[in-house]
Amino acid sequence: MIPGRPDDAAPSPVEPRGPAEEPAHAPEPLLELENVHAAYGRFRALFGVSFSVQRRSVVALLGPNGAGKSTVARVATGLVPVTSGQVRFDGRDVTDLRTDRRTRLGISYAPEGRSVFATLTVEENLALPVRREHGRAATAAALEKAYHAFPQLASHRHQRAGTLSGGEQRMLSLASVLVEPPQLLVVDELSLGLAPVVIDAVFHTLAEIRDAGTSLLIVEQHVDRALSLADHVVLLNKGEVVRQGPVEELRAHATSLPGL
Repeated sequence: MIPGRPDDAAPSPVEPRGPAEEPAHAPEPLLELENVHAAYGRFRALFGVSFSVQRRSVVALLGPNGAGKSTVARVATGLVPVTSGQVRFDGRDVTDLRTDRRTRLGISYAPEGRSVFATLTVEENLALPVRREHGRAATAAALEKAYHAFPQLASHRHQRAGTLSGGEQRMLSLASVLVEPPQLLVVDELSLGLAPVVIDAVFHTLAEIRDAGTSLLIVEQHVDRALSLADHVVLLNKGEVVRQGPVEELRAHATSLPGL
């Protein structure tokens, strides 16, 4: 026996190896535009636009007039085709899908102006998507939710939507989204021309839609309003993304572009 050497000591047990841990992957974006170009006839409007909207997040798309913000919104919803590049939604290539197909996948569009069924009543506009998806049993609760968000609509429930004021029609458009929330809501200058009290109601409802789990892509002239909702900012100028990032980092840059 060699002094100091514990020949009779038991060998240290070997720890069993478990399966190798997979590296963590970032979640896949809900909406992704990759190197998107678009045009209106011979007029080129977008030049290599790339950004994404994560699940349960809000992206504010800001820039001066003519920067291409509404074109991006229309590309995302299928109203304007891309000349090159790719649009993906929920992991699927939707570049060549029509607007109605994208709507069925979970993309809704709330544009500036009037986007309601003019010949139907307020209540019929609100009830139609709920009855189609869930039947009559769910309609009463959905209507109550919409009228709670926009009490002014309750007093016009039997009025034809086409006879409402422009502001009331935009309320109705947003209330329709509230009763049947999509995965992604693209909001294009929804507050344009509205009275401040109506704008307050619109943004309160957008916050409720966000809190219920819908992702938002917002084109908005009221920068402070958009930033109050957003997690991420994309700044456009002359059809190109000039900067993007978390809202805390880009708040100062959001008003630095010409025209903002």
